[in-house]
Amino acid sequence: MRGYEEPVRNTAPVAPEDSALADELRSTLKGKPTRSGFNRSWFNELISFISDIVKIGIVLVLCAVFAFGGFGAGMLLGYVSTTKPLSLSDLTQTEEVQTSFVYDINGVEIARLTGNESVDRIYVPIGNVKDTYIDEAIISIEDERFYEHSGIDMRRIGSAVLSAVANGGTATYGGSTITQQTVKLISGQDQHSTSRKVQEWFSAMALEQELSKDEIMELYLNLAPMGNNYVGVQAAAQNYFGKDASQLNLAECAFLAGLPKSPSYYNPLRESGRRNALRRMRIVLSKMNELGYITDEEYQEALNTELVFVSRNTSSATTINSYFAEYAVRTVVNDLAERRAISVSLATTIVYNRGYHIYTTLEPDVQVVLDEAFQNRDLFQNDPSLLADYPEKPQAGMVVINVQTGAICAMQGGYGRKSGNLVLNRATDAYRSVGSSIKPLIDYAPAVDQQLVVPSTLIEDKPVHYDPNDPERDWPLNSDRSYAGWMTVRNALEKSKNTIAVQLWDRVSGITALWYLAQMGIDKNDEGVYPAQSIGAFTYGITPLQMCGAYNTLASGGTYTEPYAYTQVLDSSGNVVLQSNPVTRKVFATETCFLVSDMMEGVITRGTAAGHAQIIHNDAGEYIGTAGKTGTTDDNLDKWFCGFTPYYCAAVWYGYDNRLRQTVIPSCDRSNAIDIWYDVMSRIHGNCPSVGFAKPDTIISMEVCTVSGHAPTEACYAAGTVTTDYFVTGWRTTPVTNDPCQIHVAAPPPPDGVEG
Repeated sequence: MRGYEEPVRNTAPVAPEDSALADELRSTLKGKPTRSGFNRSWFNELISFISDIVKIGIVLVLCAVFAFGGFGAGMLLGYVSTTKPLSLSDLTQTEEVQTSFVYDINGVEIARLTGNESVDRIYVPIGNVKDTYIDEAIISIEDERFYEHSGIDMRRIGSAVLSAVANGGTATYGGSTITQQTVKLISGQDQHSTSRKVQEWFSAMALEQELSKDEIMELYLNLAPMGNNYVGVQAAAQNYFGKDASQLNLAECAFLAGLPKSPSYYNPLRESGRRNALRRMRIVLSKMNELGYITDEEYQEALNTELVFVSRNTSSATTINSYFAEYAVRTVVNDLAERRAISVSLATTIVYNRGYHIYTTLEPDVQVVLDEAFQNRDLFQNDPSLLADYPEKPQAGMVVINVQTGAICAMQGGYGRKSGNLVLNRATDAYRSVGSSIKPLIDYAPAVDQQLVVPSTLIEDKPVHYDPNDPERDWPLNSDRSYAGWMTVRNALEKSKNTIAVQLWDRVSGITALWYLAQMGIDKNDEGVYPAQSIGAFTYGITPLQMCGAYNTLASGGTYTEPYAYTQVLDSSGNVVLQSNPVTRKVFATETCFLVSDMMEGVITRGTAAGHAQIIHNDAGEYIGTAGKTGTTDDNLDKWFCGFTPYYCAAVWYGYDNRLRQTVIPSCDRSNAIDIWYDVMSRIHGNCPSVGFAKPDTIISMEVCTVSGHAPTEACYAAGTVTTDYFVTGWRTTPVTNDPCQIHVAAPPPPDGVEG
């Protein structure tokens, strides 16, 4: 080891207001408190203190019963019987770290998952680090009787209770062993309750029966949080010291052993955190010396060893994985964690290190088109000179779903080339205001499905008063701040009239409208019901993936399929680990979807998207049914276009991340979401046969008066107010011939003897 005389440092405890945790809180909290953070009487404090002591006493008694009375006594039996077994087969079947692979829909490899591609977690067998001091350092500071107990340490628990008694109900250290901590890292369960604690004890003892001490230590070494999203000693060693874990010296081992207690407080990448971590390192070294793991000479040498930190490397990946590949892997991780009742951290370690084969739904021909569109500056910046002084460049997120299967076939999470792994994916994680793009989902389709309106139904575009806080105010206003009077539902959707959208929402009822939305994968019930939802003003935003999945419900004839990105996952031996089984449910009648799709085609040909999007045609110039809807927020911070054909459904969000300030989209760029959508959709349908939207047999064409919405009379023909529109046989919204127009009626004959 290299030694040097370290400058004298102040080892006094850091004041709470100067700690790294306080720094972090100050950087995230804004405003001022609305009430006192500490305003409890001495009586309440006394009751709280007694309650804490009683709870700790109960836990201690239960622990004693558990340790000396067997597994079958009273309450413990109930707790134990509900304990879920730990799933360890993937981590204990081999010591070899294996590369996992991700494939597209054709079985072609699109990504490899190895330690190099995942700098935040790299599995290392304990045999590789046995020659270092890492295990002794961890044992010294976390669980000095690790080799003596059977999973729980009664002496440590009792000592923690006494510490709590001496410190007003709060122990200065915990009673968890390394085995118990490993159980929490495996299960992800860390609730503070008596039942969970007992289940943790049982699992810890069961783990001791199943694995050797070295195997338990190996799990801990690879699952322990090391700060900055690094998991395990190998990732920490590489990212903090630029070396393999097998090359760690004594001081470095003691430093890393102290991080899991509070990775944020001991964050080595912050100046205050590094100071805190160095102080804890000295405590670890002192404890190692006290327990006889190191000599006095080694102790002094370690104290004088300079720790050389490397500059932070945001990605040591040899390749940059696509937004789609990362999302597919994330869903596999989450599904594996849920299926096996393990922590997401453990599931991630398994997926990245155990030779899995992940078969995705990526359609490469579609993805290539998205990639090209998102690197085309002309689609994002119509006048780059206007953006020269902007704090950031415009961004977008897009998802394309195969209508027939409901599978995600392509996505893009940002403009330009992807610069690193695990960066923001705007297709799946950008929750933005959706504006009028929500109207077909929450207003029009529910109103049609409830047989309240059809495309030719007349509603008056007039001042309305739906603001619950100011009932006298005209709200909502239309984008052009004008009113067109009586108009059909079809025309209202084409022109995106806010006043008519909120009237439809009111007819449906807000509760029913939210029910429909939740059935399409966008659950907003926890926000309550308020009229602004009818025009897309929710408390929390919606992602392009959610919007695409919801619109695909209309495209598919009324059945919602939860968007999915993989079909199956195999382990290294070819066994099926996961099989995709997406949730499906019928939401709308097929007649509803046809009528709404037909109206939305008018949005493209005559409405708010006209001039930018067009009806899709294949390479032979043949028609393909095309429907869509624009979306804009009042402040022009967000632009959307969502639409579909019988083949593909796509949703695009366009705007700015607004990390530094809110940036209004320049007027010349306010149609870019439509342009991006049309550029992609027009190119991916080249080889698709000509087809329109499937028309159910119950759909009929009828003539109707455009003024009254009733069956036309001869006077309607004479007035030129007759049009042909679609209706549904048997629905109450279908006009009947004996209910003619009452506005256009024939003039009565003149009285006898009077010429007309």
